[in-house]
Amino acid sequence: MTPPARREYTPAQAAGDAASIPNVVVVDPRFDAYKPLAASARLGKLNIHFRGSGGDAIKLSRRRRVDAWLIAPELEDMSGYDFVELLQESLGNSRVAMIETAAPGSRRWDVATQEAAEAGADATLSAPITFRDLESLLGLSSEERTVVLAANKTASRAFVTLPVGVGAAVVAIAVLMLS
Repeated sequence: MTPPARREYTPAQAAGDAASIPNVVVVDPRFDAYKPLAASARLGKLNIHFRGSGGDAIKLSRRRRVDAWLIAPELEDMSGYDFVELLQESLGNSRVAMIETAAPGSRRWDVATQEAAEAGADATLSAPITFRDLESLLGLSSEERTVVLAANKTASRAFVTLPVGVGAAVVAIAVLMLS
């Protein structure tokens, strides 16, 4: 199976959007790997939305523009690889990264990278996920994004949204308080 054609995220596209701050959807029932990314959201660098299941993430994507998807291999309701395949029809300019727990360079990492590419992911990342990882995924450096944000005075302040489920919300709040 050939990997999909590479989707590009450019400053020109971002400047045309209502809000140039990247919208990132994390689809992973374990939120602790995203503390550095949540800290960047608190600084106004991105909007981050946490979901534990593919179904909840799809519902969110119908209401919001999504610039990047960070997807775990195992979700509450399906495989992360299956979720990536479901997204392929509606991705647009969104970028997709699979999150792998194995160490980069290990045999498991190599297998996971291959599986992610076959499913249609643009990259494979390892936890903890940082803002630099996101910039790399989007192909947009901080300097380029600063120019875009300066050109777009209507950009909204970044925020973090959490899942509605009581158990997941408690875990997400605990993670945010610890970071």
